[in-house]
Amino acid sequence: MLELPEVEVLRKDLEKEVVGKRVKDVDVRTAGIVRPLHRNRPDFVTALEGRKVEGARRRGSTILLDLDQDKTWIIDPGEGGSLHRETASETPGGDTHLTVSFTIGGALHLSEGGDEPTLSTGVVDREHDLESAGIAPDALDLLDDNPTWMEFGRFLAAADKPLKLLLIDPNYVVGIGAVYSDEILWEAGLRHDHPSATLSTQEIRRLYRATQEVIVAAMKAAGSSLDDAEVEQLVDDEGESAEHLRVYGRDGKPCSRCRRPILRTRLKKGVYTYHCAQCMI
Repeated sequence: MLELPEVEVLRKDLEKEVVGKRVKDVDVRTAGIVRPLHRNRPDFVTALEGRKVEGARRRGSTILLDLDQDKTWIIDPGEGGSLHRETASETPGGDTHLTVSFTIGGALHLSEGGDEPTLSTGVVDREHDLESAGIAPDALDLLDDNPTWMEFGRFLAAADKPLKLLLIDPNYVVGIGAVYSDEILWEAGLRHDHPSATLSTQEIRRLYRATQEVIVAAMKAAGSSLDDAEVEQLVDDEGESAEHLRVYGRDGKPCSRCRRPILRTRLKKGVYTYHCAQCMI
């Protein structure tokens, strides 16, 4: 799943490569990716063809491309989607579900492997774009909202949830998932089950600093997503983690801080955490 750092890199690339261009052709290979925002493929094609891209925004891991006539093109990568730039003549791959070409050249391919894609897209009225995208209006975007550490502390106290579950809950925090929640907590030296309302002032400041440092480092590691065809995999086909990750996917390997083995713990169905029992309290 693409998380906030990778999607922010993608947004910046879209701002450079797509803003100012007008959509020429739209080819939807998989009807399901445009539902429920559109009744069918032709409805989506009609809504997007001929539109000019005027801006590139992001909320959490959802891309919001501003179009003319006060419309927004929503792109949600889902659990495994990727968006990459190609030439207009490039033949789409077998896992490409949407191809959008532009009048002055170039195209975007929206892809995801597997039989049932989780990505979704649609064109909606700009004034309702966050609601249409299913984004909680009060959820925190750790990069865009840029709270002070004191505001962050009040947010943590009001939420009163175990830290891992809080960070991955889109009703509270958008764009942070399984990977960077673990990385943030390791950097802060805090356990996944530490209640957010009981953090000391020092722990709040450590967690606040960790969110900023981990996100910035991950953005640097992601590179240029459009130029590289897709964002670098966080875990490769053999289960090896990307070099910039300290705990995620590294169960059994030594913690780079205390050298004790990294543990993988099940929190609930489908939710796991990678952590160090020695240096996370």
